[in-house]
Amino acid sequence: MITSNQPVPAGASGTGYQEFRHYLGIIRRRKAFVILATVGFFFCAVVVARRLPDVYRSQTVILVDAQQVPSIYVQSTVSTSLQDRLSTIQQQVMSPTRLANMIEKNGLFPELRGKVSMEMLVQKIQKSTSVDVAGHFSSFRIGYQGENPKEVSEIANELALTFISENEKATIDHSKGTAEFLDSELQETKSQLESKEQQLQNIKATHVMDLSDSKQFHLETLNNLRTQLAASEDRVRQAKQSKVMLESVMNTTAPTVEVDGGSAGGTGSSSQLEIQIEKQEAHLAELRSRYGPNFPDVRKAQAEIERLKKKAASEKPKASVTLSDEPVAPATSRKNPVIEAQIQKLDQEIDEQTKLQGPLQEQIDFHLSKLERVPIFEQEIAGLMRDYDSLRSHYQSLLDKKLSAQMAAELDARQKGERFVVLDLAPVPDRPSGPNRVLISLAGLILGLVAGIGLAMAIEMTDESVRTEHEAAELFGIPVLAGIPEMYTPAQVRSRRMRLGLATILTAALSSGLGLLISIITRKIGLF
Repeated sequence: MITSNQPVPAGASGTGYQEFRHYLGIIRRRKAFVILATVGFFFCAVVVARRLPDVYRSQTVILVDAQQVPSIYVQSTVSTSLQDRLSTIQQQVMSPTRLANMIEKNGLFPELRGKVSMEMLVQKIQKSTSVDVAGHFSSFRIGYQGENPKEVSEIANELALTFISENEKATIDHSKGTAEFLDSELQETKSQLESKEQQLQNIKATHVMDLSDSKQFHLETLNNLRTQLAASEDRVRQAKQSKVMLESVMNTTAPTVEVDGGSAGGTGSSSQLEIQIEKQEAHLAELRSRYGPNFPDVRKAQAEIERLKKKAASEKPKASVTLSDEPVAPATSRKNPVIEAQIQKLDQEIDEQTKLQGPLQEQIDFHLSKLERVPIFEQEIAGLMRDYDSLRSHYQSLLDKKLSAQMAAELDARQKGERFVVLDLAPVPDRPSGPNRVLISLAGLILGLVAGIGLAMAIEMTDESVRTEHEAAELFGIPVLAGIPEMYTPAQVRSRRMRLGLATILTAALSSGLGLLISIITRKIGLF
C-alpha cells in the first residue's frame, strides 16, 4: 500500500526513488543542523580569508647561455643535464646555513626577528621558493612569495645571483677537480711507465746475449764453430789414417843395413835404391792422406816406386854374387827415420786437434743454451713491451684529456663556457597574488554543507523514534493505511523560525569569533 498521495515519476525505480525520498526527508527534518553547520563553516572561512595577509609573488628569469666556443674545439667537462645541476645547486643554495647567512646579510624579516627562531625563517623561505625549468631547458625561473613586496623582490634576485655564482663555482671546481685528478693519474701512469722502461733496460743490459737480436749472431757463430769442429775431426781422422798407412809401410819395408868397412859397388847402388823407394813411399803416404788415391801426383809417385822396385829387383842378383865372395860383416837394422818423423808429426797434429775440439764443443754448447733461452726472454720482453705500449697509450690519452680539462677550466674562467645569465630581474610586485578569498569562502561553504548533511545523518541514525509511515511499515511488518501529519499553528511556525534565525545569528557570531581566533593563532606561530 502506497503511504503517500504523491505519484511516482514514470521510469523511476521504486526502491531507488524511495531511498532518495528517505534521505531527502532526513535533510528536511534536520535542516536546522544542516543550516547551522553550513553557516558556521562559511563565516569561519570568510573571517579567516579576510584575516589572511596579502601574499606577493615575484620571479626572475635566468637564461642558460650556451658555450660560445664550439664543442669540437673545447669539450666541456660538465656532462650532467641542466635539470640535475639545478637540483644539486638548489640543494646547496637552499641549505639552512646559506639561507641564514642571506637573512643576516640582507636584514630580511625585521618584524619577525626575535619573535620566531632562525630555523622557522629559513623554513619560511624554503617553502616560499620555487624553481621551474621552462622550455627545452634553455631557461628557468626562480620565484618567491611573501607578505612584503620589497622583500619578495630582493629575495628572488638574491637567490638568482646565488644560483649563478654557485653554478660558476661548481663548473670551475668541476673542471679543476677533473684536471687535478687527471694530473694525479698522469703522475702514477708515468711512474709505472718509467718502471716498465727500467725493467726493459735492465733485461737488455743484463741478458744482452739472450735477446732475440743476438739470435742471428748465435746461429752464425754456431755454424762457424760446427764447421771448425767438423774440420778438426776430419783432420784427426785423416791423420789417424795416414798414421796407420805409414806404420804399415814402415812394417813392410826392409830395414836399412849398415856394413862396417865399406860395401861393393853393387851393394851401394842397391841400398841407394831402397832409400829412394822408402822416401817415395813416405811421400806417397803423405800424398794419399792429403789428396786421396786418384790424385795425379799420387799416381805419379806410385809409378816411380814401381820403377825403382823393378830396378832394385834387376840389381839384386849382382849384389848377391858380389857379397857371397866376401865375408859379410855383422850389420844392424833400424827403422826408417823419415817415416818415424812423419808419424811423430801426425801424432802431434792429432793431439793438437783433439785438444782444440774441447773448447769448440764448449762454445757450441754455450751458444745452443743461449738459443734455447731466447724464446723465454722473447716472451718476457713481449709481455713487458705490451704493458709498456698500453701504459704509453694510456698516458697519452690522459695527457690529452688533461689539456682538454685545462682548456675547459680556462673557458669557464673567461666566461666563455655555458653560464647562467639573468634575463629579467624580479620586479617589486604592485598587487598581491593571493590569497584567493572567494575560493576560500566557497570552500568553507561547501565544507559546511557537507558537514551539516553528515551531522544530520548521524543524528538521524542515533534517534530511535518512528518518524514516517515507511519506517513504521518496516518496523511492524504490516502496511500502513494512513498517516496523520504533524500540525503547527501560525504562532508555532513563527516561533520555530525565530529560534532558527537566532540560532543562525549566534552560530555566525561564534564561527566568526572562531575564525578570528584561528587567524590570530596562526599568525602567532608563523604559519602565515
